[in-house]
Amino acid sequence: MRTLLLTIFTGVLLIPGLAQNGFGLRFASNINYFPRSQDYQLVSHAYTTGLMGFFYSSYKPRNGLELGFNIVHKGGAFNLPVVMRDFTTSGNVVEVTSVEMDLKVGPRFGAFNPKIGYIMGYRLRSSGFQEAGGEDRVNRFYLMLPFGVSVNLPTNYGSVGFGGYYNVGILNVLTDPNPGGGAIYDGGRLRYINLEIVVTYDFSGGAAE
Repeated sequence: MRTLLLTIFTGVLLIPGLAQNGFGLRFASNINYFPRSQDYQLVSHAYTTGLMGFFYSSYKPRNGLELGFNIVHKGGAFNLPVVMRDFTTSGNVVEVTSVEMDLKVGPRFGAFNPKIGYIMGYRLRSSGFQEAGGEDRVNRFYLMLPFGVSVNLPTNYGSVGFGGYYNVGILNVLTDPNPGGGAIYDGGRLRYINLEIVVTYDFSGGAAE
C-alpha cells in the first residue's frame, strides 16, 4: 500500500504544470463545526453544507491564482442527502444560504497545488446556529482563511481536479449584544473542511512547460 501511494504521489508531481487561463466550475461540500461551542450556546454537532460556484484561474507552470464566486446552501425546500445534513439526533437543524467570493494563491509542483487565501461571505439567511434558548444574533458577514491543496489533471479542454481545504473563521459568528460597551467581544468562530471537485476550461491554449 505504501509503495502504491508513493507511486501515485510521484506521478502527480511529475505531471507537467500547464500554463493556462480559464474559467471553471466547482462542486463541494463543507463539513462545519464550532470550536468551544458550549461557551457561546452554539450547536455542538457538525453539519454539512453544499457549495456550487464558478471561478477564473490563471496558472503558470510554477504558481497560480484562483478568483471565484460561490453559493453555499443547506435546508429549506432544496436539501441533498449527506451533502447537506446535520450529524445529530437532537433535532436541532441548521439552515443557511450564503454568497461568497474567494481568492486562492500558491506554488505549483506538477499537478500538485498548495494554496492559501481569503473567503469573504454574506449570509442571506441563517437559523439553528444556537442551541435552544440562545438568542438569534448571527453575524451575516464572515471571513475565512483557507489552507489546503488541489490536484489538477490535464484534459483536452483544460483540466479536472479535486481539492481539500481547512478553513479557519476570523470574524465572530455571533454579534456583540452590547456594541457600545468598549470591551473586545468574542462571539465564537466557524471552522470547516472543504472537499471539492473542479472542472476548468482553458481558453489560453496553454501547454505543458
